Amino acid sequence: MSSETRMHRYVIAAASVPLATMTTTQSVVADIVYEGVGQTIGGFSSQPGYLVIGIGGYGSVGLLAGHNNTGPEFVFGGGALNKDSSGGIAFHVTPGGSKSSSKLPEFQRFAAGDLIGSTSKAGSVGVGAKGSDSKGGKGPFINGGDGYLGFEIEAQGLGGPEYHYGWIAVDWNVSTFELTIDGFAYETDAGVGIEAGAIPAPGALGLFGLAAGAAGIRRKRSI
Repeated sequence: MSSETRMHRYVIAAASVPLATMTTTQSVVADIVYEGVGQTIGGFSSQPGYLVIGIGGYGSVGLLAGHNNTGPEFVFGGGALNKDSSGGIAFHVTPGGSKSSSKLPEFQRFAAGDLIGSTSKAGSVGVGAKGSDSKGGKGPFINGGDGYLGFEIEAQGLGGPEYHYGWIAVDWNVSTFELTIDGFAYETDAGVGIEAGAIPAPGALGLFGLAAGAAGIRRKRSI
């Protein structure tokens, strides 16, 4: 069996492992939902580390990372856990990928401020970096560092399917083979793109708090 075929089965099988969804801290203001994750997975072990992230009530994605001695020697990848014909979540991957079904597409690596929207190609699985110590590797994160993974949410609206766009902030360490997932965000308005790294504005949070306080004062005075 070729290494590409083995890798394909390995990532899909790992990403489909049913794990508990991470508990996150959520901020909802205006049209962006942001959740902090703050988890690191991977390192040197017999199997990669896994993390399942719930994206609101829309579904979940799984990320895996690490360095092991069998199959691919190091990997950072992931997949949508419930993407099917009825909708769900899909990663944005690089366009023009391999035509071979045995080869995984690569994640599209976004920089802060890049627009994530309808022009990006969606896929159920992707790879950020993979390879071996002796032969090197490939992928948009092969040299390490931080960046953003794009994703889209397919939901059923009144007029049919509608799409919401979001990002996941990650940092791949090529020395320790660890992946840190900082957090994610998505747009609540269907069809509206989101800039990688965009979160609710502090000013909006402050106004939200003032509005809640004013409402409390009005209720107290009406008693």
